[in-house]
Amino acid sequence: MNFIWAVILLLCSATAADQRDNFCERNETIRTQVPVIKQRTIVKDPPKWKVWKKSQKITETYNSEEEQVTHRLIRECCPGYLQVEVGLCEPVCSRGCPAHASCAAPDRCECISGYVSARSHQDGSHYCEPICQTSCPAGAQCVSPNTCACRDGFTQLQPTGDGVSADCAPVCQVGDGCANGKCIDVERCSCNAGYRWDKAEERCAEVSAELMSEEQDTTEEIAESLSTSSTAAFTATECPEDYVLFRGECREKQFNSNEAGCLKSGCGAHQTCLESGTCHCSEGYVPEETSETSGVLSCKRTLLNQILALNEATDDEDELNPWTIPIIGVASGALFVLLIVGLLGGRRYRQERAAAASKEMECQYSQKTVDVDEYVP
Repeated sequence: MNFIWAVILLLCSATAADQRDNFCERNETIRTQVPVIKQRTIVKDPPKWKVWKKSQKITETYNSEEEQVTHRLIRECCPGYLQVEVGLCEPVCSRGCPAHASCAAPDRCECISGYVSARSHQDGSHYCEPICQTSCPAGAQCVSPNTCACRDGFTQLQPTGDGVSADCAPVCQVGDGCANGKCIDVERCSCNAGYRWDKAEERCAEVSAELMSEEQDTTEEIAESLSTSSTAAFTATECPEDYVLFRGECREKQFNSNEAGCLKSGCGAHQTCLESGTCHCSEGYVPEETSETSGVLSCKRTLLNQILALNEATDDEDELNPWTIPIIGVASGALFVLLIVGLLGGRRYRQERAAAASKEMECQYSQKTVDVDEYVP
């Protein structure tokens, strides 16, 4: 009994190992013809006039072939996987993966270590965002794992403290470099007390005492109204199994490879977008030869479709059908020849009818002649 359980566990572990290695097994039937030697018995009857003799049985051997059926177990890569040189089965992402991502499963991508999946605000497709364990300072962004760099419109300040890291300061060129004020954002100035931003002159201009008092009252009212309102942002603390928690947001571990494809951007003329995200020539069209070299799919009419569509002198792009002029010319020539043959045949038919009518109208004379010397009583 213990031996049986040991065999079952061994089989289960072997099956699990095959699944981990992305290998699958299947039975294959092999049919082969093998040579064999057979025997047969031939009955030889005696002549009819030798009634006293009996039939003679002769056994002989001969060469023949028989079909031999065998079965064997084939271990190969599962569907969606391809065997590489080292003998392992790796997943295939036929539509590719974005930068800093690898193919983790058939047509499924996963960001490599140091990156996390994110969605584009333009088309909603996935890309891999670098992870910085320490948040980047104001005006900086994470450009690679644990590496920050100033954004456009910001400049790197001189290092302080440890002599390595430094903040990013915004750059303002308006208002003579924010004269009488402070640059608080890219091309945005905050004027000092006693000054106000003049849109016309684009600079901090000095204001009178009365205007300063009015602006102070308005500023206090706005601050009071802002203090009474509050917004609460949702922050996740736990994520499903196929997601990872990143800065209070659940990010997908795996996503479809090149998921944008034609599902987002569409296909060209005479093309259809498949569910796989690739473009395919519509019915009645085939890929042009230039598509293989250029890598850009371009479709043209099939020969049969061009002939059947002669009633359309132009296609969807208002380009003249190349088969229209030749076939219309051939058809016109054939009709002209038939017309000439018909006219000649009709003329000949009328001539034959006229000759037949003239023969019917001729008088029929007797073949008998009268001799003038013949005596008439």
